Amino acid sequence: MKFSRTSIPALSTPLLITGIFFLNSCQNLTPASPQHLSPTAITQPAHTKKITTTPRPHLQKNDNKSKPNMHASHPTPPPILNTNLQRIKHAGISFTLVCFDSRNHQLIVADQPDGPGSQWKSAVDAAKTKSAIAAINAGFFTPEGKPLGLVICDGKQRGYYNKSSLGSGIYYLTDQGAAIVRRSHWSKLKTAPPRHLLQAGPMLLEKGKSIAGLSSKSSRPRSFIATDGNFHWCIGIAEDASLAQLSKALSSIKIPNFKPTTALNLDGGRSSDLWVSASINGGPATIRGFFNKPVRNFLVLKPNPKK
Repeated sequence: MKFSRTSIPALSTPLLITGIFFLNSCQNLTPASPQHLSPTAITQPAHTKKITTTPRPHLQKNDNKSKPNMHASHPTPPPILNTNLQRIKHAGISFTLVCFDSRNHQLIVADQPDGPGSQWKSAVDAAKTKSAIAAINAGFFTPEGKPLGLVICDGKQRGYYNKSSLGSGIYYLTDQGAAIVRRSHWSKLKTAPPRHLLQAGPMLLEKGKSIAGLSSKSSRPRSFIATDGNFHWCIGIAEDASLAQLSKALSSIKIPNFKPTTALNLDGGRSSDLWVSASINGGPATIRGFFNKPVRNFLVLKPNPKK
């Protein structure tokens, strides 16, 4: 059978058009290669809106307690200790203490160049003359009334450097502050010339520990001075104790806001004399034996001079 040339288009044209449409449709269904798509198109579809959430205040975790303050560059200073009178019974010993803060008050030496009792008969006399709020008997002295150790009062030196156990410690006050040190350490210190200095002994406490080898005999009233090595101090009298008992008791005594680490024994026995004015919390008070004898010098407590 023969077909004419004109009959073929009549039969195949619809099929040809259908085929072309089918091929074009298949080409449109082929997925695009990833390199033709931008990263944004892969991770964030164009029709999707990015949502940012902010926690509500009541759901936020408070980390103030769990995280340290990174802006704090200085430690909190010790609390200021108000000058006060403390009466404490510890280790079988009755203590009467005047506690103070050296940022507010200072102990100065009140010495009598003409000997015991030449100016002041008692601690209260010395305190009132010096406009002080408290006073305690201080250093040892010879039968002739001369200081048994080095003394500096208002920059004036008296006495001599004592190398015995009664001169094993030194209390001193400079414009930079006050401290108690061993006699052996004094010459090595690079400090300003002291305005006030008192040599006494023996040492009762060092680094918070009692001193070994002190006498356990002769129980009697004991006068002393103590500090925590920072700003807190006390002067006090312990009634009826040996040096060894006093040293051990001071190492464990509990004083409000105050843990003594260094303590120095002063003249005691019949010389013990403590006076506290009514202006001190817990005052007034006087601790002085009936047969008390006059002494060479005192430590008197005064407010720091205003700068």
